[in-house]
Amino acid sequence: MTQLSTTPTPRSPLSRRTVLGLGATAAAAFTTACTAGSAGAPSGADGGEAADTLLINTTFVYSTLDPGRAYEQTGYLVLHGLYDSLMTFDGDDVTAPVPNLAESHEVSADGLTHTFRLREGLTFSDGAPLTSDDVLFSMNRLLNLKGSSVGFFSGLTFSAPDPATFVVTSAEPDNGVPTLMAMPASSVVNSAAAKAAGASDAADADASDTAQAAFDATSMGSGPYKLESNDPGNEIVLVPNENHWGEPAGFSRVVLRNVDVQNQKLSIAKSSSAEIALDLTGNLLDGLPDSLDVSSNPDTMYMLYMNTDPAVSPATSNPDWRAALRASIDYDGLAALFGEGGEKIAGYVAQTYPGALPLQDAPVQDLDAARALLAASGAADTVVRFIYPAITYRGVDLATITTKVQSDAAAAGIQLELTPLAMPAFLEEQRSGEAVLGFTPQQLAYPRPESLVSQLSPGGTNGKRCRWEAGDPGADRALDAAAAVSSAGDESARSRALQEWQRVMLEVSPFIGLAQNSGTVVSTPQVTGVEHTAAGWFLDLGGVEPT
Repeated sequence: MTQLSTTPTPRSPLSRRTVLGLGATAAAAFTTACTAGSAGAPSGADGGEAADTLLINTTFVYSTLDPGRAYEQTGYLVLHGLYDSLMTFDGDDVTAPVPNLAESHEVSADGLTHTFRLREGLTFSDGAPLTSDDVLFSMNRLLNLKGSSVGFFSGLTFSAPDPATFVVTSAEPDNGVPTLMAMPASSVVNSAAAKAAGASDAADADASDTAQAAFDATSMGSGPYKLESNDPGNEIVLVPNENHWGEPAGFSRVVLRNVDVQNQKLSIAKSSSAEIALDLTGNLLDGLPDSLDVSSNPDTMYMLYMNTDPAVSPATSNPDWRAALRASIDYDGLAALFGEGGEKIAGYVAQTYPGALPLQDAPVQDLDAARALLAASGAADTVVRFIYPAITYRGVDLATITTKVQSDAAAAGIQLELTPLAMPAFLEEQRSGEAVLGFTPQQLAYPRPESLVSQLSPGGTNGKRCRWEAGDPGADRALDAAAAVSSAGDESARSRALQEWQRVMLEVSPFIGLAQNSGTVVSTPQVTGVEHTAAGWFLDLGGVEPT
């Protein structure tokens, strides 16, 4: 076996973790981010929290704190503080996972077997030892619960040949296994405590497991924090895990509160204590005091999708019409609408992730070409229904974006009929395969852009919703490029294959990447170690400390 990585002495100055859709894969973060409630204004500015308390204001998006069932942004944030996984990411670098509970990771020459060696002295919050049997239970439970995350792990089997060794076997070479082992879904739970609470890793766990309520009330992990209280819709309180195997937690209490974005901005602008706001992005950053720290990474792509079925739309099914729309768009002007952190995008992979196309390759507006292509399509007189979710997302009213696209298209003679929809109606039409032209954000649920390949390629979840299947025009080229991504042997080859796949998709697919913007974490000067990460948990709570 070839050893890929080992880990040095735990803890870096910024992160304990150096010790740190449109379809289920990519749209879960988008869908859940738009459905949260809000609470009243916080009191961070008036000294309401003790100096050793970290206040985090965010719009709550979670249904459970059960690692086997959670699939939402607030849940992932909290789980990452309560539980450890075999692998993780170092700070905001999501290009390659690093060992965490694992001391090392090795992969066989044929790429089918991944072996993880656990560190010595690992313990859970109740002091019980953590062994590979706990990892095995956690992963088999995840598979058999058949929750939202299970699709990522399809084709994998697990074993624990001895207490310090965990093995993942795949039917085909899968270089994504180390990243999968960093997902919050792969959190390692205390199997004895979980079983006592009704958890099961049996084949019928989706019906027989009754532990969700227990996971929502107490933590059974090995992370730097443990759960003190969970008041859904209001607040979640974490306290230090005194049996943590690594460096101690930085704060004696972490209070996460459900706060709408305007009150997040008001609170942190006036705060003189340790405080973080998670949802102030784009134009919402305007007017904040210069004393605040802002950490961000471009992690979200915004795109158009078009139906390829002539029975649904003779316009969007026509390659010339699609190319005309693509050429009509003022990409610089669109990017400016997203405010701070907004940028053009060259392909479909946001700049944070490996495989992104260089920004200098981003498309440019060409109205003359757009008019010629529209004339060649024979659909110049067609009025195309253009749906979008009637929401504000990451500080941007999506109606502003779609109105800009409509105006740009009109300059080339393309007629778009804007149709704002409430989120449930938008999702229903999008999923039905009946949408003619739509607009949506696209954010990865975990930091491997290969998931976009499976989603956007012909026959993928998004492809099907555009009725784009194998055998359709351009589909074979796209599928060949997608296969090259799957078979790439190392990180460098995979990035090159991802770039080539995007270039092919830009020519033949029914998707237009419009822009990208950044996930952002804002913090007061009383906090250090605050880094936004695109890893799925947004912020490593274990790496945050008082200044």
